[in-house]
Amino acid sequence: MYQTKKCEHCGKKINRKYRICPLCGAGQSDEVELIPAVCPRCKVNLEIYIQKGEEYDICPSCGGLWLDRDEFRRATAELSAYRDKEVKGDYKQGSASDSVKYLPCVRCSKIMNRKNFAKISGVIVDECANHGVWLDAGELEKIRNFVADGGLERAQDREIEKNRNELRDLATRVEQTAFTHKIIHFWNLKRWLFGG
Repeated sequence: MYQTKKCEHCGKKINRKYRICPLCGAGQSDEVELIPAVCPRCKVNLEIYIQKGEEYDICPSCGGLWLDRDEFRRATAELSAYRDKEVKGDYKQGSASDSVKYLPCVRCSKIMNRKNFAKISGVIVDECANHGVWLDAGELEKIRNFVADGGLERAQDREIEKNRNELRDLATRVEQTAFTHKIIHFWNLKRWLFGG
C-alpha cells in the first residue's frame, strides 16, 4: 500500500509522491527534509553570496554555484543577460569534458540529471527537477554569454526547423496512407460491380 498525504488545497487524501493533485489539479510543495547546503563536488558547506539583489549559494573551494529553479530562470533570462553590461555576448562553445560524474542535489541529495543548456550551448548543467541547478565555476557566465549572443534564438530556430521537417514527413505519410486507402476502396468497388 502507498503512503498518503492531504492535498494542500482540497484536503483530500492523495499519494505522497504526487506533485499535482489528481482531484483538484493543484501543485503540491515538496516534502523534502532540507539538508545543509553542501557542495556536491567538494563536500564543503556553501556560502551565501548576494549580487544585484539575487542570493546565490557558492562553494568557497571550487567556485561551483547552486541556483534554485526560479533563481536559475532569472539568471539565464534573455532580458537579464542583455541588460547586464558585463556580459560580452561573445560565446565560443568549448569542448565537452571526458569524465561524466552524476552529482547529488544540494537540497534533497537525489542524483541530478545532466543536461545541455538549450540543447545546443555545450554547457552541461546538473539539474534537480524539483529544486534547482548546479553550475561548475564559470558555467553561469558561459550561459549568459550564450544567451546574449543570440543562442536561445538559434535553439528556437533549430527546434522550429525540426518540427517543420517532422510535420512535412507526417504529411507525406498521411498522403501515402490516403492514396493506399483509395486504391483499396477502388478495387473493392470494382470487385463488387463486376462480381470478381
